[in-house]
Amino acid sequence: MAPVVDREKCKGCGTCKKFCPEQSIMMKGDKAYITIDCVQCGQCIPECPEHAIH
Repeated sequence: MAPVVDREKCKGCGTCKKFCPEQSIMMKGDKAYITIDCVQCGQCIPECPEHAIH
């Protein structure tokens, strides 16, 4: 199952985007958005300082 961004918690810092090896995270407005190209590796999950990805 692909990671999901909790848009209420996401502060738009872009940290998750830096750690995505597939560049599958985009910024949409001021929030992170995981694209359909996500390979479900989960590397972004522990990197989010706001714990907004699960």
